[in-house]
Amino acid sequence: MMRTLFIADLHLSENHRHISDAFFSFLEKEAVNAETLYILGDMFEVWIGDDEHTPLMDEVAQKLTQFSQKNNTPIFYIHGNRDFMIGKRYAKQASMTLLPEHTEIDLYGCKTLIMHGDTLCLFDKNYQRMRKVIHNPMLQFIFNCLPLRLRKRIGWKIRTASQSKKVYKNTNMMGVTQDEVLRLMSKHNVQHLIHGHTHQAFIHDLEVNNKAGKRYDVGDWYNNLSYVEASPTGVELVVRPINYYQ
Repeated sequence: MMRTLFIADLHLSENHRHISDAFFSFLEKEAVNAETLYILGDMFEVWIGDDEHTPLMDEVAQKLTQFSQKNNTPIFYIHGNRDFMIGKRYAKQASMTLLPEHTEIDLYGCKTLIMHGDTLCLFDKNYQRMRKVIHNPMLQFIFNCLPLRLRKRIGWKIRTASQSKKVYKNTNMMGVTQDEVLRLMSKHNVQHLIHGHTHQAFIHDLEVNNKAGKRYDVGDWYNNLSYVEASPTGVELVVRPINYYQ
């Protein structure tokens, strides 16, 4: 059966081993016969550089490589807002191909736009301002030159600040801006958009250029696991308990 799978927002960390176990089981039992696997960002809770080697990072790379080689399945990765510093070194270690933040793909004859989704949330002006700063190539180069221990402290301080601010953000701020969705879909001339970031697994019906379209929000892996499955017969969103495969 021809299948393409999309996942996002696993936020893997040593503190949430059940999510890592769910992910590895997903690779072994669900994705085993997939033609292609797309990971749409935030696979890790935090990323401070390819030169860090934690047991979890190495285990994830090993599992992805084994999965890709055993099943001859290509893995494509779009950076998230947590792990935008993943570089070519780790991508190679994990057998992943890095993609631009907005990528068009041919999904069984249907031109589709895929992305992480943080660029859609324009109401969150503070984040969008910060995003411009942290995505500056020069600042990223300087950050990578800092000692690993210092980068760890900075990375976790940013993560802690981000988590605390979430409490005060309303749903509209955390959600996507419809005008930006329509603008990007019109720009790329697509009727389908697949993304993550908002952690709200849902299929949204919309109209783009006077034609029916759909926006697939992949969802996160906190209490449930979720993924989008595409085949020649259609696209569906699947949500299951986090321990479904175990």
